[in-house]
Amino acid sequence: MFRRVRALLLIAASLSAGCGEQADELVIVVIPKGMTHEHWQSVRRGAERCAADLLASEGLRVRIIFDGPLRERDAMEQIRIMDRRVATGADGIVLAPQHSRTMTACVRRAADAGLPVVVIDSGLADPDHFVKYVATDNYRGGCLAAEHLIGELKKRGKDRPKLILFRYAVGSESTEQREKGFEDTAKRLCPDAVWLSTDRYAGSTRDSAMREAGPLVFQFREQVDAIFAPNESSASGTVDVLRSQGLNGKVLVMGFDSSKPLLHAIQSGDVIGSVLQDPYRMGYLSTWCAVRYRLGEDVNANRTQMDLSTGEYVVTRENVESESIRGLFDPELQARRVIDVPRFPKRGAMP
Repeated sequence: MFRRVRALLLIAASLSAGCGEQADELVIVVIPKGMTHEHWQSVRRGAERCAADLLASEGLRVRIIFDGPLRERDAMEQIRIMDRRVATGADGIVLAPQHSRTMTACVRRAADAGLPVVVIDSGLADPDHFVKYVATDNYRGGCLAAEHLIGELKKRGKDRPKLILFRYAVGSESTEQREKGFEDTAKRLCPDAVWLSTDRYAGSTRDSAMREAGPLVFQFREQVDAIFAPNESSASGTVDVLRSQGLNGKVLVMGFDSSKPLLHAIQSGDVIGSVLQDPYRMGYLSTWCAVRYRLGEDVNANRTQMDLSTGEYVVTRENVESESIRGLFDPELQARRVIDVPRFPKRGAMP
């Protein structure tokens, strides 16, 4: 009842803000998978930019709280943060779930408490308890990775390449979709490819990726032509191992996401390319949807499995310095971007 009354007051306040009255403050909690990767910092900047734009355009004050586990793959800590934020009060949660099944119960508890949850980055097995899904089309991203890597291998005369699919972690819906897209497309484009390994997992950090990639690369060092690593830490760890074994530039690496070390590796030729997401737009649009829902709008209008796709982009040595690509990760260029936002009809009734 309290949240319903508060939401009604916020709607009235936002409508009257143009008449000189100041709207109340909405609190949106953004809970990433982890706090360290640059991807999540871009999400944070996008959310904060959305809040600033709402104040400037509508006089609506939105406070962003960025609160997540220190380490990715610490699902229990993410669940504790979710439950704590539900108990202490907020107006909406933006969540990047670490696990597609483990996180469903805490999202259901938030929904039962009347707190809308917008899911970003990775999907949930149960879609009935969150109000919007804002993410990369990860399957398509995996397809783009395979298209670029297989194309580069064929340029080098590798029509029957020997490949390693270096997976990320069990239960991470986003990377599992990337892996599936890559595998499906590589098999379609290069049916004679030899798969040396498809069942090894990098884990959530660069160090864990190095520990797993070290013996894997050593085992197949005389055979492997290319490796696909489906996130930033797995790609960076793989490159470190190849450098240590003198195989950088000889074994082609296709990555996913960006970081300064990974972008430098692309520039130097140690990585053939990476598929970039748009986490800044992801943070912006997810915050926008959480606020619009709280203001009584039907963000579920015409809902599909992929509610809002934020785009996928192949970065290579040739385009890594272009403004359009740098705008996906460079804070200064991100701040200059104009983000188009969806418009929603009013809901029939408040929750």
